[in-house]
Amino acid sequence: MPLTDEQRSVVESDARILKVNAVAGSGKTTTLLEFAAHHPQFKILYLAYNKAVAVEMREKAKARELGNLTAYTIHALAYRHANGAGYDLENDLSEWRLLEQHVPATFRGTEQGILYAWLLKDIVNFYLNAELTRLDAELIASYQAVTLPTEEALNLLAARGDEMVVLVRNILSDMKNHKSPAVHDFYLKMFQFSKVHLPYDVILVDEAQDTSGVMLSIIKRQEHAKRIFVGDSYQQIYAFRHAVNSLDRVDGESLWLNQTFRFGDGLAQQISHRVNQGYELLGETPGLRMTGMDMDTRFGKRAYKGRYPLAVIARSNLSLFDAVLGHLFGKGAKTMHFEGGYPGYSFMNARVAGLLYLKEDKRDKINDPLVKKFKSFDDIRRFSNDTQNHGLSTMIDLVTRYGGKLFDFDQRIKSRLVDKAQAELVFTTTHKAKGQEYDIVEMVRNDFATRGDLLKQLNAEKANVSMAKLKEEINVYYVAATRGKKSVMLADF
Repeated sequence: MPLTDEQRSVVESDARILKVNAVAGSGKTTTLLEFAAHHPQFKILYLAYNKAVAVEMREKAKARELGNLTAYTIHALAYRHANGAGYDLENDLSEWRLLEQHVPATFRGTEQGILYAWLLKDIVNFYLNAELTRLDAELIASYQAVTLPTEEALNLLAARGDEMVVLVRNILSDMKNHKSPAVHDFYLKMFQFSKVHLPYDVILVDEAQDTSGVMLSIIKRQEHAKRIFVGDSYQQIYAFRHAVNSLDRVDGESLWLNQTFRFGDGLAQQISHRVNQGYELLGETPGLRMTGMDMDTRFGKRAYKGRYPLAVIARSNLSLFDAVLGHLFGKGAKTMHFEGGYPGYSFMNARVAGLLYLKEDKRDKINDPLVKKFKSFDDIRRFSNDTQNHGLSTMIDLVTRYGGKLFDFDQRIKSRLVDKAQAELVFTTTHKAKGQEYDIVEMVRNDFATRGDLLKQLNAEKANVSMAKLKEEINVYYVAATRGKKSVMLADF
């Protein structure tokens, strides 16, 4: 397929720093491959947001015989350049080790002590992903500004913030000196400090709307190279992981890929209209101008009903579970698949079972170390609210709503699981659907923010409202709405 004028402008741009806002389904991978083919004299690094995307890009580059293009994730690159192999690595920092080794003994066994340990872990993860390098009061101030902690957490930070900074320094020192396992983000931070000069003429940064601050710092430093940041500002939905939008953080020439090849123009105009309405409510100038294909993608009252395979997309795990039950006990399709794997949705695991036993006061049956720390179901519910731990809150809500029936539901679901290619129903949250596309999509009703919800928050909490979080709700709607090719049953907006 020949390049569009927009794609050609990207391929032929001679800007030292180029920012490309590419709408969903606009062929950004094709465009970047064409850039590499058009510039065989350049040694090019493509930075992917996960391993699967990097592998896919390598395979496509090999098929095109593009020997000048190398694909890595930022972590894989850091692992090579910052001696990742030299550390004893773990996937997640253990809050229980922090509790035993770093929380002051005076309140280690209290509910506040557990909150202290959780905050320590979150601040360490925040620092490792942030652009900032100093370990001082600025860390606590930046953490508070970005995460907007609850009153309970704020009080603890105000009383013991200086002490926590010292402990964060000690925790990282232990990782560096092999006294404790290091998380993968640690060698990424070491990569930032190393000031490595990457041996490439061009660096292509994919998913630039969701880069980490530390990754952006590393790329900014490569001033010898031409840098192209490609992403979609309306797909920025990972702020809860401390991601930043590089397209807003760097200065350079700006280009757009407005043409989507995924669905028809009618749906493209409808989605653009809704997203722009949302941004207008937040006081921003409408900026989405998506153009679709000359094809009929059905939506609204014309959306397909009762056709399979069907992808069901929810905003939250809890609403997705309700949708699963609707199909589990319904008369329609039976075979199921969960995007990214069923265990990743945490509908039933040791923690959910532990919460159920805690609620039923069967403490001897609890195996989960977190749940064991709490004396009552109300205590752990309060902890989940204080820490804004959405995953834990979802599990608590599941137990509250369904109780012991969860064991039976889990077995019924597992009996219907098949590979994605054979599934009549694919269930996913918006975050797990990112980067995917499906023929027929149904957005779970009453689970996505509407204009009314946005207005309610703007009017009720004007002084404390997080505009970034409201934007993210609009973006979540956009991501879900742009997954379908033939039919999309849109949620209200």
